[in-house]
Amino acid sequence: AALRQASGRSGRALFHPLRLALTAEEQGPELRLLLPQIGRQRVIARLRAAAS
Repeated sequence: AALRQASGRSGRALFHPLRLALTAEEQGPELRLLLPQIGRQRVIARLRAAAS
């Protein structure tokens, strides 16, 4: 909810860019299932890389 409020986005507009940044894939498993597999440190690193 905090991410939705901060970004002003929801649904596909919010989660599609996150998926691309984290997996470089257009489709895949739900992010809630995928994030624990990637791990906190990798998620942070990938988001930082995508933001730069």
